[in-house]
Amino acid sequence: MKTVLLLNPPLYFDNGQPKSLDVSFPPLGLLYLASYINKNSSIFKAKIIDIGQEKKPLDDLIKAIKKTKPYVIGITSMTPQLQGATELAKQLKKHLKEIPIFLGGPHVSADPDFINRHSSLFDYAITGEGEITFLESLNKIYKNNKLPLTQKSTPPLKLDDLPYPDKTLIKRKNYKKTESMMFSRGCPFHCYYCSRPSISHLVRYRSSENLIAEIKSCYPYCHGDISFQDDTFTMNSKNVIDFCKKIIKQKLKISWDCNTRIDLVDKKILTLMKKAGCRQINFGIESGNERVRKEIIHKGNFTNKDIKKVFDYCKNLKIKIACYFMIGHPTETKKELNDTKKMILNSKIDILGLSIPTPFPGSALYDISLKEGIISPKIIDNFSQKKLGVGYSGIYPVYIPKQLGREYLYGFLKQVNRKFYLNAKTIFNRLLKDLISPKQLKNDFKDFISLIINGVSSRKPYIKK
Repeated sequence: MKTVLLLNPPLYFDNGQPKSLDVSFPPLGLLYLASYINKNSSIFKAKIIDIGQEKKPLDDLIKAIKKTKPYVIGITSMTPQLQGATELAKQLKKHLKEIPIFLGGPHVSADPDFINRHSSLFDYAITGEGEITFLESLNKIYKNNKLPLTQKSTPPLKLDDLPYPDKTLIKRKNYKKTESMMFSRGCPFHCYYCSRPSISHLVRYRSSENLIAEIKSCYPYCHGDISFQDDTFTMNSKNVIDFCKKIIKQKLKISWDCNTRIDLVDKKILTLMKKAGCRQINFGIESGNERVRKEIIHKGNFTNKDIKKVFDYCKNLKIKIACYFMIGHPTETKKELNDTKKMILNSKIDILGLSIPTPFPGSALYDISLKEGIISPKIIDNFSQKKLGVGYSGIYPVYIPKQLGREYLYGFLKQVNRKFYLNAKTIFNRLLKDLISPKQLKNDFKDFISLIINGVSSRKPYIKK
């Protein structure tokens, strides 16, 4: 059988050493892609190398790839991974000249012209969800049929028809025991910082039976510890209610977290989710000011009163609250920044993700940043070719509103982070967790020191190395 080698690049290579931010979860997209090929093809056999997780130096990596004798190579890449992806492609073209290289993943899906600008490194690109279209392309190559440089994928409509991600394709023991899964694909919303609206608005759900069967299949390893990766888990309340009721009826012991929005949950569904094992919900709030949230971010019509009501429900149900906030939105004032600060420090949320908006291709923020001259039209190519510097943290630009300024915004970010995390209650809770999971102790200690010195987590991409 012909080997199709799928590669998850690091953020970048530093003198040949792969550097990544977080490699604790398996590359779910590649696992779906490989599993689909292996189920539906008698010609091709897919393999995966998660480069950042395996920490394999570039020279050793190329040698390992040569040994697999790949028929085709596929590289996935988010925008932050572009340096790693392009350097990897250069080395592959140097040492395995005749092997076709496909580029897929979030970046090229939002910036399909990237392949035209880098056709010397990548032979083909597939945008969107690639399972069906990638296998069709492999079959065409096998039959010596010509392929267009870029193809817009045909997304799978019936998610139940997809095989479960085959974890035997990776070194599963090297990742967190928590199993990452998806109940749905797609998001219909238009948040201005997100590139998904430029790709697709199509939302599809798996059946509850199909999802529960996957949970049971991986139970021996994860023991029911699940992290749902859906953009918006409770988009379809009917499906979520059905899932929760089946979990409760079957008395299946699971513990899970998910992402959703304030306006897509209520007391009834939260109560059911808790009974079905929901331990934490990650809410994208983005701003504590209603004008900024509605007019700039396009984050729905929920009010601050709605947020408080949902938070109270979660607290009463003992569901942990994790919140994502951003500071430094276009036209945002210092007074409006303080509304976000008050919400963060007074809402008794459990986990905070505080960031500065980052202009990625395909997002409305990217167009705003171009118009205001914060980024140039060549930003992506300059970044991927390391002309801005090596690495991602402190290299790729963030959006800094002129009315606030860099110094004020960074100072505000550090102040809020320190007040939220450097208090006795939070430190005590982290120590308790570290006693249960000693592997996390090293990372938490690094974050603690980074918060004291820099005012941000050691993994945040704002401080130059």
